[in-house]
Amino acid sequence: MKKIHSRLASMLVAAATISTLAGCGSHSDKIEITIGMWPQAGLTQEVNMFKVWKERFETDHPEYQIKAAPYEYSIETAQSKGQSHTLPTVFQTWFTEPQWLVNAGYIKDITSFLNDLGWYDKMDVDMRNNLTFEGKVYGIPRDGYGLGLVLNKRILGECGLLPENEDGTYSIYNKDGSPAYPTTFDEVRHFSEVIVDSTDNTRGILIPSANKNGGWQFSNIAWNFGAQLEVQNSDGKWVGTLNDPKAVEAMNWIKEMKSDGLLIDTITVSYNDWYGKIKSQVGMAIVGSDVVQLAITNAKLAKEDLAFVPMPAGPYGDRYSLYGGTPYVFSSDASDEQVKGAMMFLEYMGRSPDATEANLAAVTEGNEVASKKGEPIIPSVKPWTDATYLAATKEIEDKYVNVDMTNFNDFFNTLPTMKHNEVSYYAQEMYKLLDNVIQKVLQNPDTVNVENELTTANNTFNSQYMSQL
Repeated sequence: MKKIHSRLASMLVAAATISTLAGCGSHSDKIEITIGMWPQAGLTQEVNMFKVWKERFETDHPEYQIKAAPYEYSIETAQSKGQSHTLPTVFQTWFTEPQWLVNAGYIKDITSFLNDLGWYDKMDVDMRNNLTFEGKVYGIPRDGYGLGLVLNKRILGECGLLPENEDGTYSIYNKDGSPAYPTTFDEVRHFSEVIVDSTDNTRGILIPSANKNGGWQFSNIAWNFGAQLEVQNSDGKWVGTLNDPKAVEAMNWIKEMKSDGLLIDTITVSYNDWYGKIKSQVGMAIVGSDVVQLAITNAKLAKEDLAFVPMPAGPYGDRYSLYGGTPYVFSSDASDEQVKGAMMFLEYMGRSPDATEANLAAVTEGNEVASKKGEPIIPSVKPWTDATYLAATKEIEDKYVNVDMTNFNDFFNTLPTMKHNEVSYYAQEMYKLLDNVIQKVLQNPDTVNVENELTTANNTFNSQYMSQL
């Protein structure tokens, strides 16, 4: 480790001036690997860090050449690149996507490579199941996330909803140690009512309704109200049940929140709106644990005013956190040698399950760059279960975490028992249909018939999508 770190500063400087060598004849016999996760050019520090990893990898594995191929995944571009055989060797997507990428023939089975590297049994079982189809694994998780409730403690505290500390900040715990934050959706409503009554223009909680974000979050709300959105019928066939009575109850909760003026006036709300609203326009929002820091970096919320707590329970005690993440997948056009090399490069990015010198150096360097940029560093949801790896990465992470974990511990401590995977089939299509229902609810809360709208959405879901199974 010391040897690697002693070279890091000089390597970073050198990396900034490395010339592109792809066209040189001396590299014509090398195995080329294109990296879709390579940072965009404007992220100078991150690009230089990747160049260090590239140099380190190519020194240890001279048969390979790493090439930058920055690619931000979308369904549309994946279709285009897949059809034209131009997908990078490795790229990242969402956990809802591998099923269709497999069906389209765009990504490669990597089961044998995982076994050869000894990674298969070290992968988080839930994440591995999300990436397994017909017994074959088609991806490697980068990290995970769980949905939770982000709080602007300043807004809640000034409304009398949180106890004040001696230093003028606010605590998410009562004096007896019990949660002062909302732990049920009834309490979320109560908090919202107090916020609206106590302020001029601030609302209670943000409810997304666009870009499939509304349906994504609503699925978690529905589960916590006791609903199931996909079930196997008596014939063993999977069908959608978006009009489950408890899903209707969950949607009616949103309807009543809107009707009573507890939500913002905007009808079309995207997920990314949360960090623009959380500073002054809403007191709460449902977000993933992997983006909580955006409240500080993008919204400029003070660190001491931010908290992230578990998803609230529904009226019958159900309490889940939608559990997803970002997987790395590998182009079906890549050769076995390219896939093997791309997987080995993940170790040099700090993304393998092994506590090797190269892996831990990259984990440290990633945290160091974030720290130098002044970014808030919050623990991540790990994709691997190997005890040695977890202990080593936690030791590194603990050195860099720069927020008061009192405001986050309840979420991370309860996530293992609250995890709920996304629906198994046509998740993105389901989310889009639910978006449409939420928009109708937000637009006409006093007249919309929630059960009818969910039944119409469910009929479309089953006829156009689930019937294809």
